Amino acid sequence: MKSNYDIQEIFRDAVSGNYRNLVVIEGDYREPLLEFIHEYLKVERNPSTGYYFHPWAQGSKERLNWIRSVLTTVTDIDYSSSERYLGSTFDLSIIDAVDDFRPSYVARAVETVRGGGLIILYTNRLEEGKLYRDTLTRDGKVNNLFEERFRHKLLSHRGILYWNDGELIVRPYSSSEVSKPKRSRKGKYPELAKLCKTDDQVKVLDEIDFLLEEGKKLLVVTAPRGRGKSASVGLALPLLISQSKYPLSIVVTSPTYWSGAEIMRFSEMSLKALHKRFRKVISRDGKILSLEIGESRIRWLPPELARDQHGDILVVDEAAALGKEFADYVLRRWDKVALVTTVHGYEGSGKIFLKIFDSYDGEHDVQRLKLDFPVRYGKGDPVERFLNDAFLLNADATEGEDLNKVAEVDVRSLFEDEERLASVYGILVTAHYRNTPDDLMMLGDMAFQRLFVAENNAGVAQVVEEGGLSQEAIKSIAQGEENLGHLIPHRLVKYWRLFEFGELRGWRVMRIAVAPALQGRGIGSKLLREIEIKGEGEGIDWIGSSFLASYNVIKFWAKNGYIPVHVSTKKNESLGGYSVIVVKPFSSAAREMVSRVSLLLKDKLLRTSHQVYFNLDPRILAILLKLTPPASNVTISDLYVKKLRAYLEGLLPYNSVAEAVHLLGEKYFKELRFDVDDVSLATLISRTFQGKSWYHAGVSLGLTSSQVEQRLKDTIALILEKYQLS
Repeated sequence: MKSNYDIQEIFRDAVSGNYRNLVVIEGDYREPLLEFIHEYLKVERNPSTGYYFHPWAQGSKERLNWIRSVLTTVTDIDYSSSERYLGSTFDLSIIDAVDDFRPSYVARAVETVRGGGLIILYTNRLEEGKLYRDTLTRDGKVNNLFEERFRHKLLSHRGILYWNDGELIVRPYSSSEVSKPKRSRKGKYPELAKLCKTDDQVKVLDEIDFLLEEGKKLLVVTAPRGRGKSASVGLALPLLISQSKYPLSIVVTSPTYWSGAEIMRFSEMSLKALHKRFRKVISRDGKILSLEIGESRIRWLPPELARDQHGDILVVDEAAALGKEFADYVLRRWDKVALVTTVHGYEGSGKIFLKIFDSYDGEHDVQRLKLDFPVRYGKGDPVERFLNDAFLLNADATEGEDLNKVAEVDVRSLFEDEERLASVYGILVTAHYRNTPDDLMMLGDMAFQRLFVAENNAGVAQVVEEGGLSQEAIKSIAQGEENLGHLIPHRLVKYWRLFEFGELRGWRVMRIAVAPALQGRGIGSKLLREIEIKGEGEGIDWIGSSFLASYNVIKFWAKNGYIPVHVSTKKNESLGGYSVIVVKPFSSAAREMVSRVSLLLKDKLLRTSHQVYFNLDPRILAILLKLTPPASNVTISDLYVKKLRAYLEGLLPYNSVAEAVHLLGEKYFKELRFDVDDVSLATLISRTFQGKSWYHAGVSLGLTSSQVEQRLKDTIALILEKYQLS
């Protein structure tokens, strides 16, 4: 391998400085890949290796076997299940990007490499034959803006060795620029401090007993990715059991098991270090589900089970990914809560989540701990710097000024202006809970999108063109096949059998965001107005959006005249909620179809809230039912009215009149003759339509059981009065 640099010496310096190097090979990869591996083997004789690939792709297993003929200790990792390896540490990660070049997979693989280690990404061509790019392609058209920018970043960063069609470009880093992880303090628990890599982690051990103090307590632990926050919380949990005067039930939850696995793994490690006897419950696939210490236990549960579980302390890992409404619910339900979340990283930004809790004025006393120092590699690691820049992981919204102007922006010109790209993308990162590197690739490569930006980068809306489908495409959707890139037509064709909607042309607002400092000033609505003017001018039939069900978000769309047409019947576990689709029709055909399907949605919500939507926030159900069109009138028997009056007078219990309350609620929502506030309607929905207990209805609404029943009685009395039923 011809180079002006000693590659072996570069790898040795990384070991001495505890930083990582990244090798990217593009082109005819076989010979250079072998040479880089051999050079690294001269530094690390038997490296533990994580090999990332799509095992089902043609030729991928042959490439893996070829690597195994060179390296002895190789763990093959399917991209789709790579999340479960986040707690693993490798000397060498090899990323097979021949079949796929997906930023989120790349970032996840890089994260598993220790300081002094090496990452090798190899591919024939970044743009060609990549599975993820297929989802961004329509009618054979796709942009290459993300890949072009990625190559530029490879050339501008140090710590990168870039082989491109026979030419090797090296910009070496130096160990003198890196600070190694260090721990100088022993803290209050020296036996556990030994297991910590940094003083930041020891600080978590020392402060965890805050949760045992009298009263309601909220501990917020934040850090960028790779700071060992989950590990330190895991080490600390057995301390709570040791210090408590009574047995403790600690519940750990996270979006998926693997995103919270480190807490359970390090809790076990802590128990061993403390010489505690415990019983471990493991699933068949190796998940630590429970650690039982005498009458105390630490156990992991999925969010939907964890939030209503009876216990003493709830620990939520990657809390930002579960959203504010989940956090609000558990803070009403639990007295002792620890929220652990990433500030920025490849799994999404928690910045907006943190801003919310910066001004938290709830009943809990709050203590915040922030971890800054990386644990797997040194501070100043060049690969971390590269990923942050190339994937804009730490992008932030600039403090703009609303000047009431919105303009459509050419995406190519945006990617040519690095400062503006970071500012515009920073709005999306800051304003959304889940923003991943894949979103940056979508922004750069989708050719069927439109981008609208408020002046001074105060807000941004990303719009994709949908619909106009052929009869063949509509038939394939109806038969269960996917049609990526046409989300709203797909849902209405597949789930509502509204085949003719697929023929209509529309725009989906994929994301709309406003800089947090400027929210509440109508900038989002101005963005929508501009999009609507453009769309109508181009003759589209509808504009819509699909988003995670949130009371305030639905109110925003409702204020702008959008009508709900679909609510997913399954909760998206990775996003932590149900999806809602809203549409504003422009053509007469679209108006007729939207009205028809929205009426059916009303009927579905009324009939299935006790089953399909039992866990949906009742305030969300209330506003959705009010936004769907009025339906047929409902007649109530005089005997039902008498039963309702007897309930209001305390002569009959609720269970004796539940069917009458249900019919009265159905009459209100179907006729929509007058307005009732959403919280009052939510008491009716949670107790009557969802069938929640008084207690759980109260937790959903932030009320006591008695307050829920009184509010329900007031709502019944109001509806009877408005209808003049006596």
